Amino acid sequence: MRNLKTLLPTGVKSKQTILNQVRYMGTLHPAVVLTRAGIIGSGYLQEDEGFEKEPQLRTYSVVMADPEYLLVWHSDYVDHVDEGTLTGSFEGFMQKVNFKISGVTKDKWLPSTKALKAVFRNIWLGFCHRHYLKKLYVDLQKYQESAGCSGKVISRLYEKVKNILKTSNSKTVLRVRLDLMKEVAFEHPLLRTRLADLKENAVYHTSNKQRKGIAQTTSIVDNFLKMIKRKLRQVESFRDPVHTRLLFRAMANARNFLLFLPRAKNAHRSPFMLADGKTFNLPWIQAMNVHNAFLFTEIAM
Repeated sequence: MRNLKTLLPTGVKSKQTILNQVRYMGTLHPAVVLTRAGIIGSGYLQEDEGFEKEPQLRTYSVVMADPEYLLVWHSDYVDHVDEGTLTGSFEGFMQKVNFKISGVTKDKWLPSTKALKAVFRNIWLGFCHRHYLKKLYVDLQKYQESAGCSGKVISRLYEKVKNILKTSNSKTVLRVRLDLMKEVAFEHPLLRTRLADLKENAVYHTSNKQRKGIAQTTSIVDNFLKMIKRKLRQVESFRDPVHTRLLFRAMANARNFLLFLPRAKNAHRSPFMLADGKTFNLPWIQAMNVHNAFLFTEIAM
């Protein structure tokens, strides 16, 4: 509650008022709010799913964001994640936007890959470098324990693969450069499997060099998912699906309209403003309202 109060005018203490404001901000899907405001996405998004672990329960969130304007276009709650539920979530999102989704950066998880391909025709997919490198580093640490090598060796091996991944501009170049590495460590079964996975998915790991809009990582989505995890630690439970979905949408809408902090790269501007959204010099929540005059009518739902 203390955190939610920072979104409201000074002096608001009523919990009911705060909950009413969350409902107000979360009634509409962020894609509906942005579309009504005349915002058109770049067509290239980042996508990831997160789960917030609770006793006897997991709350799953599905998020899609535009790295060009830092806008969160899709923030959804699902009670479990598989190809079917993700397909439904993506289909619901597609019906709310008026631009083509040309490409998505994501992790390697197969069900979400299949769901994206099923919903968005001829979509370009790129796999997040950060996700892969994180798994590689975990494997290198396990190798260090078994081989007894120094931390400097592990860092050197990590940087070598990282540089190849970053600078390879095609699947062929990536595979050739991996084959040319002469390191005994990479003959270890654990690391050999990890590199084989990179070679197998080379086309996705180099999509960012083949298609301009494809991002190298899912950093924007990952940062938003961290916000959801912090919120869970504050409220302790997301046990009501209806209100959880409202909260996730409210967080996305607030994220899109709130100004960045003074020392940030885009200080005193919001993602909405970066996308040339019109605020009419109004406070952020009033700017939201200007673009949503029929908020609680049937047509708004």
